[in-house]
Amino acid sequence: MVPRPASRLRKRCTAMVRRLCLPDPFSVSALCDSIAAQRGRKLYLHPLDKPDGVVDMPCGMWVATDVADHVFFEQQTSTFHQEHIILHELGHMICGHTIASLGDGFDPAAVGSDDTGEIVRQALTRASYNTVQEREAELVATLIRERGRQINGLSESERRLGKALGFGE
Repeated sequence: MVPRPASRLRKRCTAMVRRLCLPDPFSVSALCDSIAAQRGRKLYLHPLDKPDGVVDMPCGMWVATDVADHVFFEQQTSTFHQEHIILHELGHMICGHTIASLGDGFDPAAVGSDDTGEIVRQALTRASYNTVQEREAELVATLIRERGRQINGLSESERRLGKALGFGE
């Protein structure tokens, strides 16, 4: 029997998330710090201010420059949803997603970072879930959230035992 594409996707994403060293205790902020350290570059979080009446604007975006990663997330939603958007964009980084070209209409100055002289190398935006990369990033975000809950839900002695046995490393 040939595995279905969805089960292959789940296996691939589960393996990627298992390899991550998640912070203990888990928080999205601590995970951002950890990923920035692993990538050897700054990671900035930017709340997106969605103009009234705009419905097709993405709720999240990752912009990678020569020296930093920028994750934009919608601010006019719940904290849980904001964190999920951030996890989704981190999922793109973890999966190594890229795009071929930003096109002529992308203005690197719109990134709004403090870093000068940066050249935007890639940007991934989330407006729908119709591509393999979007489904992959979404599943990675969900799996990270589940592992984070497991980490935070354990007692201190259970966490120590798990680390001693090599879980979550």
